Amino acid sequence: MGRIDARTKEYMKNPSNFAALFNFLMYDGKPVIDPEKLTRLDTAEGTIIDQNGLKVPVQKYRDSLEAWSIMEDDNLVYVLLAEEFQSEVHYAGPVKDMIYDSINYVDQVNEIKRKYMKTNAQSEISFENDGVKIHMTRAEFLSGLRKGDKLKPVVTLMIYLGTEEWDGPRTLHDMLYFPDERIKAFVPDYKLNLIVPRELKDEDFPKFGTNVGSLLWILNRGKAGVADLLNDPQFRSIDGETACLANDLAGLNLNIVIDEGGKANMCKAMEDHDIQTGIKFARDFFGDNDEKIIQYVAHILSADPEYVRNIMVHDDVSTEATAS
Repeated sequence: MGRIDARTKEYMKNPSNFAALFNFLMYDGKPVIDPEKLTRLDTAEGTIIDQNGLKVPVQKYRDSLEAWSIMEDDNLVYVLLAEEFQSEVHYAGPVKDMIYDSINYVDQVNEIKRKYMKTNAQSEISFENDGVKIHMTRAEFLSGLRKGDKLKPVVTLMIYLGTEEWDGPRTLHDMLYFPDERIKAFVPDYKLNLIVPRELKDEDFPKFGTNVGSLLWILNRGKAGVADLLNDPQFRSIDGETACLANDLAGLNLNIVIDEGGKANMCKAMEDHDIQTGIKFARDFFGDNDEKIIQYVAHILSADPEYVRNIMVHDDVSTEATAS
């Protein structure tokens, strides 16, 4: 994905964009998750797994990871929220996200273990931890957790940023072959939390807010359906970063111009693109007869001839500059 991947990750670093996706997933778009309550975490998740006495380091890199802080009974508790971005369908998606979540939980257990210290081999283990006397039974010590210890829940969301249908698995069970259906009840499943633009309905987009909603609207329509932009006033002034990312992800090849206020007019960009395409097409018939080209394109696209002329002059200047 390269440049587009980097642009996507940068876009989702905006806490408002990050929160919008999870608010849709978990709360039907209600603003329950406050962007100001999110704390960005290191996306490198690693732990040490003990395999028959052999310490095996495992490390994975998430696309985005945030800690959501919640006040409960005067105590601050955390939920870990992670996002994974896919430009193509991932046919092992449930396993991919399950590995990320498992590593996080193992790391949480190991972190708690590190806080507890072994002082003797008696059935009852006691030690000082930050000035507090800690008592552990041998079972607790061997487990690494005391009875009542809790881990932070991890919610991983996969966002498909393609314009096609998702035809990949959505659960771990979708990926498994069961020769006997009775086995299925004994194999824990893992559900993929997935947002697919093509599956969203018109009433869904406002639930994401203006920026993310506009991005997903364009991906929902795809390159073949963006002509609707010309008839939708909301795209006459949208967030510039959103316009650029949508342009890349949907492969629109528009010339996005961002004004001093950070806004872009995608309707104008689409119209300019159509005129540029029309000019190139008309040249095959009219050669260098600019006047005939202008009149033809203006008629076909119901555009102002002078506007077509300005675009033609601008394109000719750009072509000359590139050639030189």
